[in-house]
Amino acid sequence: TTAKKSDALFKNKIATAWHLERSKDGAVHIRDFGGVGDGVTNNTAAFQKASAYLQTNGGTLIIDPGIYIVGKQRFTGSYTSGSSYFAEPILSFTDAKMPIVISGNQATLKAADGLKFGSFNPVTGEKDSIRQQGNRSSYYASAYTIINAVRCSSISIKGLTLDGNSGKLIMGPAFGPEGIQLAATGIGLYSNKNVTVADCYIHHCALDAILIAWTGLKDSDPVYPHTIINVKTQLNGRQGISWVGGNSLTVINSEFSSTGKALNNGVPVVSKPSAGIDIEIENSIIRNGNFINCMVYNNAGSGVISIGHDTYNINFKKCTFIGTTNSAAYPKSQNFTFDSCTFVGKVERIFGAADPTKATSFKDCVFSLDPALSPNGQVFGDSWEFYEAQNVVFDHCQFDAGHKNLPTFNTPEIVFLNCTFSQSSDKDFIAAAIFKGNTKFIMKGKGKIVTDRSNFSGN
Repeated sequence: TTAKKSDALFKNKIATAWHLERSKDGAVHIRDFGGVGDGVTNNTAAFQKASAYLQTNGGTLIIDPGIYIVGKQRFTGSYTSGSSYFAEPILSFTDAKMPIVISGNQATLKAADGLKFGSFNPVTGEKDSIRQQGNRSSYYASAYTIINAVRCSSISIKGLTLDGNSGKLIMGPAFGPEGIQLAATGIGLYSNKNVTVADCYIHHCALDAILIAWTGLKDSDPVYPHTIINVKTQLNGRQGISWVGGNSLTVINSEFSSTGKALNNGVPVVSKPSAGIDIEIENSIIRNGNFINCMVYNNAGSGVISIGHDTYNINFKKCTFIGTTNSAAYPKSQNFTFDSCTFVGKVERIFGAADPTKATSFKDCVFSLDPALSPNGQVFGDSWEFYEAQNVVFDHCQFDAGHKNLPTFNTPEIVFLNCTFSQSSDKDFIAAAIFKGNTKFIMKGKGKIVTDRSNFSGN
């Protein structure tokens, strides 16, 4: 036994020296740490070793093409351990001082079958059968966070597919009133200084595809840029992207779809708000967000949602939002702007304010209820709901209700500048708002325009 231990230590030293030799250019391969992309071998330990190496040395981890099974849980067996099943880290970094690059080469990291997720008894390991007493922290079972970075100087993730395998989780009862609000996340980013996620596909995570947080951030703190480019998220449980704190997030050419629509034994894997994009402050600030040329569609919740938050300078440009079973957008937080965007389906609860600089604004946007513009032919809603929209401005926007109805604008403080309205239904269009510039009404059915002409200036 002693000889075997000595031999193992010697081999470990040789392997470590080999890694260091290979890493003079800053790059190592996951196979150097024992990773096998055969779709069968559990590679959790290999990624843990790679994480420890990069944590100290920085550099680039090259994940060669293949399917790498990841994810393990430790059963606590105790009511006092704080959980029932503890998810082991996979690729996880904390306080890394050197830049870290994860280069995927189109490899897939797939969560293992049979991980437990939800409420489970910490002593018997069985699904919690007494939930009526309330959720207890000792009963929770978190499944995984495939890539986790906390307070790191620079993290770059590119060319990866992350498969949360939510259909093969063992699901326990909900933990919390809005589904299973526990870790089953593709990428978790917490208080990092510089982040890039590029060319990734993240799907079937039971919670979020990407979670970005920075607790305690203040306006006086430095700006820490986060950039997401060419990322597709699909069939995740809670959000395509959750942004709960940060200053400077840029999302370009990305897609967020079908949140809350994956199935596990025929039951949807879903937790509220089940949005494509959720912007929700948690003990922090959210400032300076730019979403450019993004597609958001077919989510169980709203395409983009934010409710009552002190946000600032949140901009969407050339983005498309398609609501099939819920609204296309629910932007009820301050300082949101939409430029050259398309909305198919209901848009609701836009943010209005006595201070015009805080109210939502739309420029060169198209609003449609046409099912031909939906990828599955479904469109949610019979109209749009623009309530509490004081000083909201629609500038050069088009509203096409088709055979459905143009909304009743009952907030006189809404401003429509050079806008076009069209419908084919026989319902009257009640327009109590402010109309400026060249306003056009195209009424193809028998419906009439009912309005106070004193609200019009221009044509």
